[in-house]
Formats: sequence, structure tokens, C-alpha cells
Amino acid sequence: MMYELFYLVPTSYTDAEVQGVMEKIAGMVAKAGGKVTRSEMLSRQKLAYPIKGNRHGVYALLQFDGEPAMVNSLDRQWHLTDEVLRHQLTLMPSGADKKAYKLTPYVAPLSEEGRQESARPPRQAPPPVPARAGEASMNVEAINKKLDEMLDEDIAKKA
Repeated sequence: MMYELFYLVPTSYTDAEVQGVMEKIAGMVAKAGGKVTRSEMLSRQKLAYPIKGNRHGVYALLQFDGEPAMVNSLDRQWHLTDEVLRHQLTLMPSGADKKAYKLTPYVAPLSEEGRQESARPPRQAPPPVPARAGEASMNVEAINKKLDEMLDEDIAKKA
């Protein structure tokens, strides 16, 4: 079965060290009897929230072919690996091996960047509704007089 591993490495590692971590993870898969089909570093980005004291991380992807029996032991090994902050292992959907991944950075909604992204132009007052043909426009005094007449009629009906 084809699996996809998405994991985070702290940015305290240099690019060369991250490549070493990626080789270590790929080596774990090969040692367990799997075959790595794709391994790539996706991006360095700010995390949505701190993970183990890290505010930034390197996102990496590993796709491999292996038996379901080996996945549990690999998952346990990745949990115990200090170089991996978080990881997500899933069955790879068909066609994902050719897919290009593009990550967008997280922007907190209440931050200055988030406010700038969600800034909307100020609302404008709607244009006044023109009077219908054949209707005379009414001023406030005429409306008050009409309302008083209607209320007086209503009271007269109830009495």
C-alpha cells in the first residue's frame, strides 16, 4: 500500500541538517521493508501555534510503499524521534504521487497582517429610492398625520 508522511522539523536545523533528518526518516522506512518513492522539503513557515517551543518549522513530505504491519512500528519510532515535531501518516490517494504541493502560511485573524488581508472598503449608503410614478412624496408631517388618522380609526373600531 502507498502511504504519505507529512512531518515538521524545527527551523533550528540548517538545510543540510534537515536533509540529514529526511534521510534518517527515509532510512527508517527502508529498514522496515518499505520503498521510498518521493521525499522532499516543502517549505519553511511560521506555525499557527508554538509546538515544543518552536514558532517556525520546516514542512517535509515522504511517500512510500509498504506493508500495513510495518506502519505501527514506524509511527512509534517517529513519535520518539526528537527531530520531528509533528507528523501525519495517511494512505496515499490515487494520483497524489504526481501532485505538486503548495503551502500557504498561516495568518492569525487578529494580527496586523490578518487585518490587512480582510480589510474591506467602507460601505456606502444605498442611493435614495425614487418615488413611484403617480405617488406624491411625503414629508415627515404628512406621515405623522397619516399615522394619527390610522390609529384613531383603529381605536374607533375597537370601541
